[in-house]
Amino acid sequence: MDLTKVVSKIIGPVLLLRAASILIDRGHFLEILRGLDREVATVSFSIFPVALLMAFISLALLPLDSRSRAAILLRVIAWGGILKTSALILFPHAVVAKVHVLEQAGMLNVVLAACFAVGAYFTWFGYFASVTHKPQDASIPSGA
Repeated sequence: MDLTKVVSKIIGPVLLLRAASILIDRGHFLEILRGLDREVATVSFSIFPVALLMAFISLALLPLDSRSRAAILLRVIAWGGILKTSALILFPHAVVAKVHVLEQAGMLNVVLAACFAVGAYFTWFGYFASVTHKPQDASIPSGA
């Protein structure tokens, strides 16, 4: 099975679940965002970005097909994640300050929409998109 489809089958439903969780309990996410100032000094806040960085580097190094939109989107997510988690490791307080500004601007709605759209696309691509391969032309030479 194509590796891009396998990764899409994993990431798609997870993003759909994240979108549903934001819809179901939006207040929980707002509380998380508002509590980041307290979390930035904890051990888990120090370790978690390192684990995320390793995951995004792993995703960037996967030998995905280069023809599908899903593979291109996975590459964009991987490199964006590498940049974001690197910033979180190097400048945690600056990233938290940026999160507060984005939260005030209503970015949770954008996150919800992005998780739903990208999750739906990956789920469709991984589980439902048909693979269309054109068979090789195996014509028999004339006069044989």
